[in-house]
Amino acid sequence: MPEYTEEKVIGHRDVLPDGQIQIREDTHIKRDGVVISVTHHRYVIYPGQPYSELEESIQRICRLEHTAEVIEAFQAAQAAARDAAP
Repeated sequence: MPEYTEEKVIGHRDVLPDGQIQIREDTHIKRDGVVISVTHHRYVIYPGQPYSELEESIQRICRLEHTAEVIEAFQAAQAAARDAAP
Protein backbone atom coordinates (compact mmCIF):
# COMPACT_ATOMS: atom_id res chain seq x y z
CA MET A 1 0.00 0.00 0.00
CA PRO A 2 1.45 3.43 -0.94
CA GLU A 3 2.40 5.85 1.81
CA TYR A 4 1.16 9.43 1.39
CA THR A 5 2.76 12.35 3.20
CA GLU A 6 2.34 16.11 3.22
CA GLU A 7 5.20 18.58 3.62
CA LYS A 8 4.87 22.36 3.98
CA VAL A 9 7.82 24.54 3.02
CA ILE A 10 8.33 28.25 2.53
CA GLY A 11 8.79 28.45 -1.22
CA HIS A 12 9.36 32.16 -1.65
CA ARG A 13 9.78 35.35 0.39
CA ASP A 14 9.69 38.92 -0.90
CA VAL A 15 10.14 42.13 1.04
CA LEU A 16 8.42 45.11 -0.58
CA PRO A 17 9.82 48.65 -0.33
CA ASP A 18 7.12 49.63 2.20
CA GLY A 19 8.02 46.72 4.50
CA GLN A 20 5.31 44.26 3.55
CA ILE A 21 6.61 40.69 3.48
CA GLN A 22 5.01 38.40 0.92
CA ILE A 23 5.22 34.68 1.65
CA ARG A 24 4.49 31.71 -0.59
CA GLU A 25 3.99 28.49 1.34
CA ASP A 26 4.21 25.33 -0.76
CA THR A 27 2.48 22.10 0.22
CA HIS A 28 4.06 19.00 -1.30
CA ILE A 29 1.96 15.84 -1.41
CA LYS A 30 4.17 12.78 -1.74
CA ARG A 31 3.50 9.15 -2.52
CA ASP A 32 6.26 6.88 -1.32
CA GLY A 33 8.58 9.89 -1.05
CA VAL A 34 7.91 11.17 -4.59
CA VAL A 35 6.16 14.53 -5.02
CA ILE A 36 2.89 14.00 -6.88
CA SER A 37 1.26 17.38 -6.22
CA VAL A 38 2.23 20.90 -5.16
CA THR A 39 -0.14 23.64 -4.07
CA HIS A 40 0.69 27.20 -3.11
CA HIS A 41 -0.74 29.47 -0.44
CA ARG A 42 0.28 33.13 -0.39
CA TYR A 43 -0.04 35.62 2.43
CA VAL A 44 1.33 39.01 3.44
CA ILE A 45 2.71 40.19 6.77
CA TYR A 46 2.23 43.92 7.20
CA PRO A 47 4.55 46.10 9.29
CA GLY A 48 3.14 46.12 12.82
CA GLN A 49 1.22 42.86 12.40
CA PRO A 50 1.92 40.16 15.04
CA TYR A 51 4.15 37.38 13.71
CA SER A 52 5.17 35.33 16.77
CA GLU A 53 3.10 32.33 15.65
CA LEU A 54 4.85 32.07 12.28
CA GLU A 55 7.77 29.86 11.32
CA GLU A 56 11.12 30.94 12.83
CA SER A 57 12.67 31.83 9.47
CA ILE A 58 9.79 34.25 8.81
CA GLN A 59 10.07 35.71 12.32
CA ARG A 60 13.75 36.50 11.67
CA ILE A 61 12.84 38.43 8.52
CA CYS A 62 10.09 40.31 10.38
CA ARG A 63 12.45 41.26 13.22
CA LEU A 64 14.97 42.56 10.71
CA GLU A 65 12.58 44.40 8.39
CA HIS A 66 9.82 45.64 10.71
CA THR A 67 11.74 48.33 12.56
CA ALA A 68 9.89 51.04 14.48
CA GLU A 69 10.58 53.44 11.61
CA VAL A 70 9.19 51.07 8.97
CA ILE A 71 6.07 50.39 11.04
CA GLU A 72 5.48 54.10 11.61
CA ALA A 73 5.97 54.95 7.91
CA PHE A 74 3.67 52.11 6.81
CA GLN A 75 0.91 53.14 9.21
CA ALA A 76 1.23 56.79 8.12
CA ALA A 77 0.97 55.77 4.46
CA GLN A 78 -2.10 53.64 5.20
CA ALA A 79 -3.75 56.53 7.06
CA ALA A 80 -2.97 58.93 4.21
CA ALA A 81 -4.46 56.51 1.68
CA ARG A 82 -7.64 56.17 3.78
CA ASP A 83 -7.92 59.96 4.08
CA ALA A 84 -7.48 60.39 0.32
CA ALA A 85 -10.11 57.78 -0.58
CA PRO A 86 -13.40 59.16 -1.91
